[in-house]
This record gives sequence, C-alpha cells and structure tokens, in this order.
Amino acid sequence: MFKGVLYLAGVFVVAGFLAPGLTARFIDGPKPASYAAPSVNTAKPARADNYGGHVRIPADRAGHYVTEAQINGRNFNVMVDTGASLVILRYEDARALGLVYSSDKFDVAVQTANGTAKALRVKLYNVRLGSISLDDIEALVMEEGLLNTNLLGMSFLRRLSRYEMHGDTLVLER
Repeated sequence: MFKGVLYLAGVFVVAGFLAPGLTARFIDGPKPASYAAPSVNTAKPARADNYGGHVRIPADRAGHYVTEAQINGRNFNVMVDTGASLVILRYEDARALGLVYSSDKFDVAVQTANGTAKALRVKLYNVRLGSISLDDIEALVMEEGLLNTNLLGMSFLRRLSRYEMHGDTLVLER
C-alpha cells in the first residue's frame, strides 16, 4: 500500500515539474487563460517578505512562487509547488548538502512524461523559509540532471497552519 501511495506521489511530483500546471488541473481545476507555462528563469528569485512565522512570496512573471529557502542550513532557490507531494531536491544540490553519494541506490520509481525516473528518499533535518522553520521534512532527490529547480512541496506545506494565494502573492503561515 505504502509503495503504491509513494509511486502515485512520485507521478504527481514529476508530472508537476515536467508538465507544469498538469497536476494543478486535477487538484485546482483549469488555469485561467492568462496562465503562462514556466520558462527557465535566470533572474534572481524574489525574496520572501516575512515576519513572525508569516511569509509572503510574490509570483514571478510566469505566475510561479520562486524564492530562496534554507535547507539544512544552506540557501537554495526553490519553487513552491502545491502539486508536489514532497519536497523534491535537485541531485546537484542534495550532493552539495551531503545527502547523496555515488554508492546510493535511487530506488523510488517515479513516472514522468518522459518515462520512468528514479529518486532517493531522504529526510531534511530543517527547512527554513523566511521566518518559518520546520524540522524533519520528508523529501526525494531526483537523479542527476533531471530537475532544474528544487520544489517546496506538500511535505513542507501541509505542516503550516495555512497557505493561500492572495492576488499574485502566496501567503504562508506557521
């Protein structure tokens, strides 16, 4: 049962990354006509406006909530993704954090638009987004080269007291 749930979660995570908006159509319904598909953005992500366990992240030009988060004490760019079941890390960033080694077995199968990919399950001791800090966060690390940006998914978001879109701003509260 657990493997089936994990497999399904992986499908949504990878589908959410490779086909942005696809998982949101199943969860939130269709996007408005103004929704733009994501593009590779080399601009520095927006800084979250935050105070006392309350974080506000403005949408970028493509409508995505891209910001900087501290993962296990190091800063990384992340895209907040409610369609991702877990926090998903780029292999390259997970390696920089010492979470993966060449001998690790990527044994979690995830279905993507391009076929099956493999991921590695890890636990993050801390994820900090502005003034919100959470410990013991479940995450997956994708195989090398498969992910352009880290995804801050539901394994982080579901532990908040609320998160909602207010205009073009995502509001998160601990």
